[in-house]
Amino acid sequence: MNLLFKRILIISAFPVVIAIVVSLISSGPFTLEKYVNTLFYFSLSIALIGIALYVAKGGFFDFITYSFKKVARSLSRHPEIDDVVSFKTNFQLSERINVSYMKSFLYSGLLLTFITIAVAYLL
Repeated sequence: MNLLFKRILIISAFPVVIAIVVSLISSGPFTLEKYVNTLFYFSLSIALIGIALYVAKGGFFDFITYSFKKVARSLSRHPEIDDVVSFKTNFQLSERINVSYMKSFLYSGLLLTFITIAVAYLL
């Protein structure tokens, strides 16, 4: 089985189990509507994590981190020391994010979100 598919299944199973536990623990009787609503909240949060990773992987925050580094260097008391230390390591946030994890969170979150929306319309 493909590693990406395994990660998607694992990440998708986590909100399903947590939604069952939360629906059972919450006050009132356990209903399918309560479960679907709870699962929607958890799946939407997983989808938002995936979207945030996608935006960061696209390089949106690279210029912002470079700008903060430049401002911190200009406000430093010893700019010659900070210049050697901080600009020697080019911290690019987009290079630090693993594409496989980004896709796993994005696909599983969006899949569960669309499934819960479809089930909610059927109820």
